[in-house]
Amino acid sequence: METAFYNGIVYTADAAVPVAQAFVVRDGTFVAVGTNSDVAACATKVDLGGRCVIPGLVDSHCHILSGIQQAAMNMIFLENEILPEELGETLSEEVAPGSDGLVAAMGIDITKGTFSARDLDGHFPDRPVMVFSFDGHALLLNTCAMQALGVDREVEDPDENSYFVRGQDGLPTGLVIEIPAMMRCRSLMGDETEGDHGEALEGLLQAYASCGYTTAFDAMSADGEAAEVFPLLKEFDESGKLTMRISGSFCYHGEEYMEPEKALDYMRELRDSVRSDNLRMDTLKMIADGTVEEHSALLSEPYADQPQCRGSELTGAEDMRTMAQLAAEDGFRIHIHAIGDRAVTEVLEVLGGPGRTAPTRTIAHNQIYRAEDIERIAREGDIFFQTTPHWVQFDEATVAFLGEKRAGRQFPFGTMRRNGVAVTFGSDACVGEPSCNAFAGMFYAAARAEDPERFGCFPPAEEGISREEALAAYTIAGARQLGWEKETGSITAGKSADFVILDRDPMTCPIAELPDTTVLETWFRGEQVFRLDAGDDGEGKTRR
Repeated sequence: METAFYNGIVYTADAAVPVAQAFVVRDGTFVAVGTNSDVAACATKVDLGGRCVIPGLVDSHCHILSGIQQAAMNMIFLENEILPEELGETLSEEVAPGSDGLVAAMGIDITKGTFSARDLDGHFPDRPVMVFSFDGHALLLNTCAMQALGVDREVEDPDENSYFVRGQDGLPTGLVIEIPAMMRCRSLMGDETEGDHGEALEGLLQAYASCGYTTAFDAMSADGEAAEVFPLLKEFDESGKLTMRISGSFCYHGEEYMEPEKALDYMRELRDSVRSDNLRMDTLKMIADGTVEEHSALLSEPYADQPQCRGSELTGAEDMRTMAQLAAEDGFRIHIHAIGDRAVTEVLEVLGGPGRTAPTRTIAHNQIYRAEDIERIAREGDIFFQTTPHWVQFDEATVAFLGEKRAGRQFPFGTMRRNGVAVTFGSDACVGEPSCNAFAGMFYAAARAEDPERFGCFPPAEEGISREEALAAYTIAGARQLGWEKETGSITAGKSADFVILDRDPMTCPIAELPDTTVLETWFRGEQVFRLDAGDDGEGKTRR
């Protein structure tokens, strides 16, 4: 059956026909895009009533599978403004009375003070607690958790860049910095049941649909641990319950953790066993450095507030080169986290050398660039510049860490676009985080271009981009990064009918109102998977 949607403002993200009034859907596919008169002969029609329609959104870097685990663990989310002296009481108020077992939370900003186990011990003397930083690059344990894990005076740090913070007495304080050391604490989280994962997955899929997403890239799906969630994802897809496309990745931490050949074998096994209509496991993820907040982003010049510190190399350049070559030769996409300018330089060497033959190459986050590396990524021509636009919000701590000059050249969206580099946007989060609001992301990207000081963004204005470019970063560009561009990313005849109906026109509404854009309906493969009903509880309805 054919259904025509007409009388709308349709932003297609297709350069051939950027704006339309109507489109026709047949058997889950767009079969025509054009004017109202083009669809007049269609027997079944839906009047859009002047509403705006955009393609289904693409989250080009998220952690949806971590979200499944977090939901199964009843993860508590905290405001990142919380101070050490407030943490124990605040967390105890969020814990269900009479519950037991691990207390897991996320959201602290370790730049807000000196966090330690004693901030938790008074409220949780006999129950293990682990609290992740908001950026996922630090972890706080209470004394009970450290005892359960064997984190004591004798515990060894993985390396100088990832470690257990110690007091003057040599004893661990409870604060754990960066992913290699944090990986040693994962056993505390235990195993969750498939039933818990299934319920969590259903909730996350509904949340993603309510935000307008129909495609997502999970940036750290597995790293050699048992991946019991993948059979569940495949089961959901084969039963018609997976209401979006998901591309997954294997995260390689270096030869110390797994030999490259063994990692490649594991990646192949996942790629072959996981693949279904809406599910792919075809990307190598690596992490070159940490974050500015933890002073672990790898910089070419020292931090302004710590002149002895230039950040951390979390995966060695030689390890990345070896793994990139193996993965590229086997047809895997390559996606590498790099925040500091020195990390970007190293990653460009990897992607421009042994990783060159990968189907797609992506640098994720891209906070600080040197001029010569902007020229190099432009010369390469097909490396994706992936980031989260919400991060251009002005923050005094970042200025203190980087210095005013360097803080003023963060996230060069505008320069990249002017040089022909493909920019893609993602949340770097699970649903529930503010950065999952793509319309807030479009706001920060565009408001920065209009008046960064007025809208609380890092300057300069020339590093902002237009709303149209921001929409492309959340749609067609993201689909190309993931290799889904033949199926989705634009409202184009022949592609999957993935589209979103909005309550306003995000291209023309007052810019201050852009973050408040509301998704009324989300359609995936021609089926309505979300509808916001008038007068409901705000969660809407998901159908499939």
